[in-house]
Amino acid sequence: MSVRAPVAKLASGERTLSAESSQYLCRVLRLREGERFVAFDPESRTEAEATILEASASAARVTIGECHAASVVAATPVALVYGLAKGDKVDGVVRDATELGATRIVIARTTRAVAKLDGERAGTKVDRWRRIAEQAARQCGRADPPFIDGVLGWRDALTLASDDESAAKFCLWENATEPLAPLLRDALSRGAPIVLAIGPEGGLTEAEVEEARVLGYAPVSLGRFILRTETVAAAVLGAVRILTVP
Repeated sequence: MSVRAPVAKLASGERTLSAESSQYLCRVLRLREGERFVAFDPESRTEAEATILEASASAARVTIGECHAASVVAATPVALVYGLAKGDKVDGVVRDATELGATRIVIARTTRAVAKLDGERAGTKVDRWRRIAEQAARQCGRADPPFIDGVLGWRDALTLASDDESAAKFCLWENATEPLAPLLRDALSRGAPIVLAIGPEGGLTEAEVEEARVLGYAPVSLGRFILRTETVAAAVLGAVRILTVP
């Protein structure tokens, strides 16, 4: 696989890379003058071949070739509403969700969430999650890391993630009786965008599930096993990927 690095506002010509991309290319991978890599712009979903002109771990100089639409992007719009979880669980979910093809991740505040995050701290965390998504996209070869929003109230998060009226919307709930599998297969066969809502460690309250239902989300089950919140995210996104990749 080609070496890849995110470059904001990608355009042809010479430029100095950010400290983060410079360190990755010239210190971690030890690229030297004359060596090539693929530069991709996470915002515009474009990419281009680039060549190192001056290797530096803090301010590498490069020349960027002709820009074109990225060749590897998510095939299906898949949004994930994820209840704010404690510790570094959200970090891992963002990383996994990026590698499994999510196109939007919305972090939500819920009643039973152990973690609390507001104001400036929330903004700092969102910036961190965006960087993690860019790094995961770089690693897995895609040029379109998911859009990440948060930390929003439950209803606002559900609404933001499902702005497409044709989307098939599912709320994963341990007390649901309808299985996800047949509904998911049907939605993907129709080419519908997918929205998945998952609660935190303590699960969702009945009121939160009802709120999701009112907004068009179908409460669904993954079976009788009780899964950790981060396991649920990987399981459902993995299922979407398996069913959509030829």
